[in-house]
Parts: sequence; C-alpha cells; structure tokens
Amino acid sequence: MPKVFHDPREGKTLVLCPIGIGNFIMATPALKALSEALGPGRVSLLALKSGIAAMGESSGLFGEVLAWDPDKDGLRRGLSLLHSVRAQKFTHSLALFPSSHWKFSLFDGLTGAAFRMGFRYPHQRAPEWIQDYSIPLRPVHDTLQNLQLVSTFLRDPVEKAGAPFLPFAALAPEGLPATPFFACHPGSSAERGMGDKRLPPEVFSSWIRSLHQATGWPCVLVGGPEEHALRAAVALDCKDALVKVDTRSIEETAGVLRGAKFFLGNDSGLMHIAAAAGTRCASYFGPTDERRTGPYGYWETVDGPKGPSPRHLILRRPGKAFGPAWTLDTVGLNPPLDPHEGGAARWYPDVPATAAELQNWVESL
Repeated sequence: MPKVFHDPREGKTLVLCPIGIGNFIMATPALKALSEALGPGRVSLLALKSGIAAMGESSGLFGEVLAWDPDKDGLRRGLSLLHSVRAQKFTHSLALFPSSHWKFSLFDGLTGAAFRMGFRYPHQRAPEWIQDYSIPLRPVHDTLQNLQLVSTFLRDPVEKAGAPFLPFAALAPEGLPATPFFACHPGSSAERGMGDKRLPPEVFSSWIRSLHQATGWPCVLVGGPEEHALRAAVALDCKDALVKVDTRSIEETAGVLRGAKFFLGNDSGLMHIAAAAGTRCASYFGPTDERRTGPYGYWETVDGPKGPSPRHLILRRPGKAFGPAWTLDTVGLNPPLDPHEGGAARWYPDVPATAAELQNWVESL
C-alpha cells in the first residue's frame, strides 16, 4: 500500500544533492522555490562535497547544511552523520537530479524520512525501490528537471522561477585587469570518466592566441589547485596572451568570471558559475549533452552590434555522428568511450574553423 503523502509545509524536508558544483548551480531555481514555499527552517541540505556544503551555507536557503564527503571523510564520519540525520526525524526527503547511484539511494533509505520522492531512472532501479514516489524524467535541461520535481513535491506549479544564480558573493581578486579580458577554464570534473569531456590543452592554447590577436584582450586562466598542471600546459603555447590572476576561493574565481567579457571552456561547474554570474559562455560539448547541461539560456539570442547572436555559444563538431554520447537515456549508465571508435578525440572540432566561429561570436558581444 503506498504511503500517504503529507504536506511538506507541515514537516521537515531533507534535500539530497548530487555531487557536482554545476549540478547545484543548475538546481538553484528549484531550491529557491522550495525554500520560499516551506521556509528555510523546514529545509535541510545533505551535501556530499565540501564545496557544495559551502555554497549551501552561503545561499541562505536552508536551515541546516549537513556535509559528508565519502571520498575524504570515511565511513565513520558517514555513520555519525547518518545517526544525526535519523535523530532529526525528517518527514520528507527529496533526491535531486541526477542522483541515480545505488549508494545515494541506500543513504536516502537509511535517513528515516517518512516520505521519499525523486526520479525514475532508465538504468538504475534502486531509486524506485527506495522512494515512495518517483516521477519520470523529461527531455529538458537539468534546471527544468529539478523544477519539475519541486513542483510535483509542493503540488503547486513553480512560476517565475528564473535562471540559475550564484548562491554566494562574487569577489574581485587582486590583480584583476581593469581593461577587457576573457576567462578560460581548460578543465572540468574528471570523476566517473568525465575527464573525457575535456579538450586537449593545445586546442585552448590555439583558440586563446587567435582570440587575443583578433581582440587585443588578454586571457585569465581559471580552475582549481588540482588543475595547476593543466593550466601550465595551456600556458606553454600562449604565454603572451595571458595575464596571471591568483584566486584563493570559489568566490574570487566567480569574481574573475563575472568581470570577464566571456568565458571559454568545457562543460564544467565553472561554466555554470560563469553563466549564473551573467557572463556569456563559449563552451565545448563533446560526449556530454548541451540539451541537459548547457549554460542556461544557450537557446536564446541576444541583440548585438552585428545583430542577434546566441547568448551562449555551443562548440560541437558538426554532424549527426558526433552527437552526445551521454544523454538522458544513459543517466546511471554513461558507458565509457570506445577507444577503437576514437574515444574522446572523435568529438574534437576542427580547430581553425572553430576559431573563426569563436571570433565571429566574440565580435557580436
């Protein structure tokens, strides 16, 4: 017999967040709608990465943020957190998209929430077994996917949700150029094989040189400390086009992205931060699917000096054969790329042709 659904406005809801920073940014409209409907004191966030926990704390959307990084904190910390969660006797839990892994579902099942809601996934049955109500996935952007979940949960359509936004203050770091510049992030998350969505460093070097020659604008390379070697590899062939700006936090990185004329990079969390900061993005999409995780509003056009142009430029090798491999249909599966079919290199675009496409788009800013 299905459980009776009680109004979450009279209880306490635990939101389970996927591990990607970009996932959290894309979910901000849904989280804001949830917090406004229930009140922050009735909503808690479970974050599985310290960076997401920090964003949750600064957002003001939650009464409490619970954090456990399974890759760093160990099982003992996880069991302690689980004990704390169970003691709070949550009436509801809400598993955001995409959280299809069985370990995520197991934790959800052990929280003790009286009513659990999430999505139905094509290749993972664990969420359906654990959840009391599972809604089907729709072929929409991840932001709209989570808005659908919150609307169903609240039993009330979410209107005027708006675009993803920064859940923290963007701070301008020391040394930020006072004249026009653009930002480039040559990295991305490499977890679960996601490193295959990166272009090689030499491609970014080539594009940075071309754009600097065409505009005179220098480039600021951004990324986390774990990507230092990657940024150094990019800098080898375009040093004269770069200006060095040291950032000490995600807030300062966001300050660089907010001040940039545009963002250049892969499908990554920093791309979503740039878009949320109001900066237009030129983003490479190879095996990942821009229909799901493109910079929000990439389908829109903006009037400029040369007429309408895409708000955000999606850089993809043309042709049906080079469409995304990791789509809504493969969520929970995301098969590794076959090296015999070219692996990630199969999606790499024509560098000179893309440089011209980039320049035409930049001239329209």
